[in-house]
Amino acid sequence: MTPLIFVKHGSVGHLIILRYFSREILETTAGVSLILLLVVLSGRFIQFLEKAANGELSVELMLTMILWRIPSSLELILPLALTLSVLLVMGRMNQESELTILRAAGYSNRRLFGIVLVPAMLVALLVGWLSMVLSPEVARELDRQVVAKENLTVFDTVVPGRFQTDKSGRLIYAEAISDDRESLIDVFIVEPSKQKNTEVFLTGKTARQELNDGEKYLVLFDGYRHIGTETQLDWEISKFDRYLIRLNPETENRPDSLDTKSTEALIASGKAPELAIASWRVSLPIVCLLMLPWAFLMGRGSPRQSRFIWVIPIILIQFGYITALSFAQKAITLGQWLPWPGLFWVHLVLIGAVSLLIGIGSFARGRGWL
Repeated sequence: MTPLIFVKHGSVGHLIILRYFSREILETTAGVSLILLLVVLSGRFIQFLEKAANGELSVELMLTMILWRIPSSLELILPLALTLSVLLVMGRMNQESELTILRAAGYSNRRLFGIVLVPAMLVALLVGWLSMVLSPEVARELDRQVVAKENLTVFDTVVPGRFQTDKSGRLIYAEAISDDRESLIDVFIVEPSKQKNTEVFLTGKTARQELNDGEKYLVLFDGYRHIGTETQLDWEISKFDRYLIRLNPETENRPDSLDTKSTEALIASGKAPELAIASWRVSLPIVCLLMLPWAFLMGRGSPRQSRFIWVIPIILIQFGYITALSFAQKAITLGQWLPWPGLFWVHLVLIGAVSLLIGIGSFARGRGWL
């Protein structure tokens, strides 16, 4: 038996219904968000784990980057999770005749939508905080950590017993690492050569990283340098006590400099790329609210319909909505659109589509077609 049968009229009954709707929608939103977040982060984790296994990324920075992805992922996941939760909750209540009981108790569709809007506003506020406050702060912290490490090089990510290639095309192999992790032991390096078909091989008993004039160098000790081609036997061989190789940073996936700026700073700059990012951040909580009528209208359909029948269409609508916002952001960045109203044109188009859908539904009900 539905719990709403015992709801009485008045403010107390209204609060009971509000709490009931809020609990159902927020719990479903949390569950869907957790599932989607695990899917997104698992894909990222596999990519980062592969880079860490290949020595392209340190385990410490890999975990930092995964944590950085959580706020930026949630700001996109929560709007979709909210839409799906409203659709599923309304569909379930419709199938179990709870909506019929509420309508018999005097709750119109407009009043029910007002109740659903309360938990949706809470989720929208959370998304706004994530996109406009937390995500830029986390991006700044990630950038600070990368800068503090002065960017990782192939020395920082070397894996003993494995050949690795850095961004410059240099191949490096180390048999082992010292206990204090300050030196590589039995090092073999293939240097990229500017001359065609010429190969440069370096070997050293030990190697360590040194900082010189703000740049990192890999210093080989007590080794040999071989220069030649595979078609000739007269190779140039020279012995050295100390050999310096400039190392290039290996770190990838660090946030763009604009992503680290606060929303206030982006708006104050007045430049198109900054305003495009600020508009994107502001648009995400708006997505939560503008997708709500679609989920509400589809969820309160015929009780004979499955509550999952509209899941794919609502996902496609929201995907198209987010894609349109992304294209609009790029257009503003490239100067093809004016920053104002910019992304808000996309919101206006969706508002017009919802209004048209509601108008068609009202006209059809007035004619007795629905």
